[in-house]
Amino acid sequence: MKKLISTVAFTLIAISLPATAWASGKSDYPDANHLFDSAAIPSNARIQNATHKFKVHVQKTPISELSIYLPEKVNLSKDIEVTDETGQKIDAQASVDSGKATIVFAQAVAPDTVLKVNLRGVRTTGFDQSLLYRVYSKPVGLTAEIPLGTAEVRTYSSN
Repeated sequence: MKKLISTVAFTLIAISLPATAWASGKSDYPDANHLFDSAAIPSNARIQNATHKFKVHVQKTPISELSIYLPEKVNLSKDIEVTDETGQKIDAQASVDSGKATIVFAQAVAPDTVLKVNLRGVRTTGFDQSLLYRVYSKPVGLTAEIPLGTAEVRTYSSN
């Protein structure tokens, strides 16, 4: 009886643990471009001009553009910086208009590239919250935006 209870308890604990596939940047769809590794620096919501960041894994389909829909009450007072895994700056033009940031790359981003997107100078309401950035890409040769996912950036308030 103790073995059965132990086995059931172990199974329930193993099932309830979160999957680590997203943390490693791997997708359930091996050919799909996707997001991973989002964060706020600093993560204190009361500090204005923070940097919110996330990574985009370009896998099989090269992209020419990224669109980022900003959450309500979020403004950018600085620029958007895009680098590769090594920290090399990617040549791109970024603009923000009506709650949407658009990044147009000078050259198509090749497959097997990880982009680090830094939204610099983020101004928020100052309350702790999860901020959701909806991110889309435009594959080379297409005009439609393809959803990559939602980058969740969590902040907190210290009293």
